[in-house]
Amino acid sequence: MKNLKFSEVKFNPKDFLNALQKLKNIPDYQNLGFTLKSLCKITQTALLAEISSPNYTEHTQWDIYNILQLIHSLIPKDELELLDLLNKK
Repeated sequence: MKNLKFSEVKFNPKDFLNALQKLKNIPDYQNLGFTLKSLCKITQTALLAEISSPNYTEHTQWDIYNILQLIHSLIPKDELELLDLLNKK
């Protein structure tokens, strides 16, 4: 097999851009980023509230775990690979 330089490799960005097809309520990647950022802020606030005032919080550690699982599932892994490929060009 021939060794190809990155500039010689042909790839179709559409092969990578597939996360939004699964997320019907998020119209574009910018909104996905805003949503992920919001979920992170909410989770951070919940953790700080639990540390500083554990008797006054209504959430459980499972609630925080579930939010983190949701954040993890929303990260567009294939799209991040595409950004790495574009950054190398």
